[in-house]
Order: sequence, then C-alpha cells, then structure tokens
Amino acid sequence: MKMNLTRNFIDQDFFLNTKLILEKMSSHHLLKVLRKKEGDEIVLFDGKGNSCLGVISKIYRTQIELEIINIFESAPRSGIKIILGQSLIKNDPFNFTIQKATELGITSFQPLITDRSVVKIKMTKNRSLKWNLIAIGACEQCGENWLPVIEEPIKLDKWASTVKSKIKIVLYPGADNRISDLDYEDSVALAIGPEGDFTDYEVDSLTEKGFIPVSIGKRILRAETAAISAISSVRFSTKEF
Repeated sequence: MKMNLTRNFIDQDFFLNTKLILEKMSSHHLLKVLRKKEGDEIVLFDGKGNSCLGVISKIYRTQIELEIINIFESAPRSGIKIILGQSLIKNDPFNFTIQKATELGITSFQPLITDRSVVKIKMTKNRSLKWNLIAIGACEQCGENWLPVIEEPIKLDKWASTVKSKIKIVLYPGADNRISDLDYEDSVALAIGPEGDFTDYEVDSLTEKGFIPVSIGKRILRAETAAISAISSVRFSTKEF
C-alpha cells in the first residue's frame, strides 16, 4: 500500500468489489479541499480496527462513489489500554487534548465535571459531534484505525466509582510518587484536573477509590500539557516509545 494515500473515516460496512457512497461532509473535503478525481485511491477505516482501499469510481455533484478494491487485515489495538478522565477546561485547550490524546492512542475519553472546572458545559448534540470530528481527524492524520470512545461529561466522583482499570492514577503536584515510579500492567486510568488542579477533597476521594496520586515533575503545566505528558510517560514506561 502506498504510504501517502489520503485516509478517510467511514461509518458504514465495506466489502470487496462493492461500491459505496461517501457522506456529504467527507465528499466535500475530498473534492473541494484535496481536489480528488476519478481514479484516485483512498484508504477507508471504520474506527474499529478495519480498513480497506477504495478507488473513486464516480463523482456526483456533491458526493463521491468509491469501489472497494482491497480489504486490509484488521488491526488489533496495540499497547496499554489508556482511559483519560479530563476535567472540563476552555474549548481550545480541551479540543487540543482530544486531538493529541487520540494521536497517542487512548481507548476512551471522559470529560469530567470537577469543583474547579472553568467551563460548565451543557452537553448538546453539536458539542458531541465536534469532539468526535476532532478525534476522527486525528485518526485520519496519524494512521490510527481505532477511534476512542468519547463519553458525555459526568461528575468526577461518579466516573471514579466506575473505572475498572488495573492501575488508576491522579495527577497531583503534592504527590510523593512520580508517574515513572509505577509498574503498569495492561490498563490504566488517568485523572487530569483543571487549571488549578483538583481540590484536596477530590484527591482524597479518588484515593479512597483506588487512585494513586502521582506527580509529573516540579513544573506547573497547563491541563492539556499535563494530559499529553502523562499519556506519553505511561507509554514510555511500558516500552512502547
């Protein structure tokens, strides 16, 4: 397979030697932005590990018809399973966190409502769609065939009570343990606070639920930087990097 082929997410099944129509948003991007033409090849993936090679067989006014010419071997999820619980922060850094965490291969992303959350987001269909489009774009760019599950915002305490990961950690500047001190197994949950961090009460509550407070150094990091640093540290500790 050519390494420089355009990748496009598709939320439908695909089969060898069959044709399908891309939805209008994808078609518009491929036609108007990337200037694709009949005969061009595109890699399609479903966000569940499956991918295929399609060729543009026909261009309609606003949509593209693709013929599936090759089905690739399904790709299993690789590396440690990472669940990211991120406190709600302002839109731009929050969206940045979704993008970069997706590129780093998280399994699921949980927006958290915390005591010091700067933004109180009323969940809407448009907000959820935006977050998923950011994750889709990140997967298209980085070559990942698995989309993370992006949940609706819930309160920190409720989320912490449901997490089943083998290792659960909360970033906390006053922690005795460093994130690199732990031995990671097959799954980890990361709790990242807002600007100003979690309150002491929240950290104590998380600790009671099995979360281990850890620090990632003496520097004061923005919430989005802390999330990316924590994910990268875990992957390095499991020798994925």
